[in-house]
Amino acid sequence: MDFSGWRFPRRSALSRLLGIVLATSGCVPSAEYDSQIMLPSDGWKERTAAVFRFHNQDSITPCRLWLQIRHEGNYPYRNLHAICLVTGPAGDSSVWKSDITLTDSEGRWLGQSALGDLYTVVVPVQDRLVLSRKGIYTFRIMQNMRLSPLPSIAEVGWKVDRIETTD
Repeated sequence: MDFSGWRFPRRSALSRLLGIVLATSGCVPSAEYDSQIMLPSDGWKERTAAVFRFHNQDSITPCRLWLQIRHEGNYPYRNLHAICLVTGPAGDSSVWKSDITLTDSEGRWLGQSALGDLYTVVVPVQDRLVLSRKGIYTFRIMQNMRLSPLPSIAEVGWKVDRIETTD
């Protein structure tokens, strides 16, 4: 897949502050990494990636990767197609597609709503993944819907937590 035409925005000071606040007030205290980025209010353009950097210090213990989607109640679809790209410290990368379901069969939002008309869905995208090198991993998520810009997606995020193994 060619990523040469894609733009990767820099995080503003406000989005960094919001990411820190949200990461420190998350629901699951065991997450090793938990960060969100606010998306532009005029919509998420198809070739614009939300970029996250995670400093991995454990090259042995498997982890679980989660995507976090915060959307408004007027989001026009029942799901969100996304492309996820993880690049390791040595430049190696993995790409996969995710179809994130946002409603139940009756059309009700699945996400929790603690902020009025905003709903947050957290879904696992990789399980028992071993990040085999220490160093900086870069996670990117791009929307892969037919509409660009995609309205009503307020934030996207990544979460990494370690899976404790019992031998």
